Amino acid sequence: MTIFTLKLPMQGPLKYINSYLVKGNEESVLIDTGLPTQEDVTTLSNYLKAYGYPNFVVITHYHPDHMGLVRLFKDKSIILISDRELEYVTYLLSEEYEKEMRKYLLANGFPEEFIQRMFRNRSRFSEIIDGVNFNTVKDGDVIKLGQEQMRVLLTPGHTMGHICLVYEKVVFCGDHILQDITPNISLLRLEDNPLKAYLESLDKVQKLDIELLYPAHGEVLKDVSKRVEEIKEHHKRRLEEIMNIIRTLGKTSGFNIASRISWYKKWDELSAFDKQLAMGETLAHIKYLVEEGFIREVNASGSIYYTMSS
Repeated sequence: MTIFTLKLPMQGPLKYINSYLVKGNEESVLIDTGLPTQEDVTTLSNYLKAYGYPNFVVITHYHPDHMGLVRLFKDKSIILISDRELEYVTYLLSEEYEKEMRKYLLANGFPEEFIQRMFRNRSRFSEIIDGVNFNTVKDGDVIKLGQEQMRVLLTPGHTMGHICLVYEKVVFCGDHILQDITPNISLLRLEDNPLKAYLESLDKVQKLDIELLYPAHGEVLKDVSKRVEEIKEHHKRRLEEIMNIIRTLGKTSGFNIASRISWYKKWDELSAFDKQLAMGETLAHIKYLVEEGFIREVNASGSIYYTMSS
């Protein structure tokens, strides 16, 4: 089996998404597609001219840098996504999503203009998947490439339907584990507990016998267990920081907590997009602490506050 790393440009500090074309003797699979930009269309098309179109395209998760060019393959390849991820995309495009999330974010003290910006780009997902026929896979399913095969590993957390692909001692992990940054873990749907799911998914990967881990951003990882421990430690520190904020304030909102966390920049210096990620990450950690019984959620006449559990 031959692995080609297709570096597709993206703006911002990450610079590229790694799309992987994996070729067996008879068949091939493309893992993730890049952003819906002309630059990525041109770059990916040039790669495909050189290596040929894949038999299968696997989308690790719904984010635009992973699913953005899926339409290029709608008449040429079998397109696979996890059943949970497709279910979430359907929810994301529904009126129910905006109604539920807006109410929850306002109750948590997030400003209206901030929330408006969050819903602004939803229509692009409709354009991205327009006319695409997805085939769904679930945990443990196998993709056959002639005599060889890859196994689907469900790793919820970064998104609730995120998948990795396992081939012998090699894992293609999307955004599940990254070398230089911790993947964003956001609360994307009220009934989910993404941080709990993510920590369990890290354990799942850590137990595998892995020689090489191919991430969607950055370089190939060899010491997977060490990186998993570093990521777990990061989330442990973040949970402790949130509890300390609540202890200090006594009773406070999600927005107050988010704006006091020690992000890589001060809150006021974060871009609008980074604030959106920070908001989702804060609420995911709060949800974890509530469900584990460390803090309490208090609903008071349309507002939500958090206090330490007595």
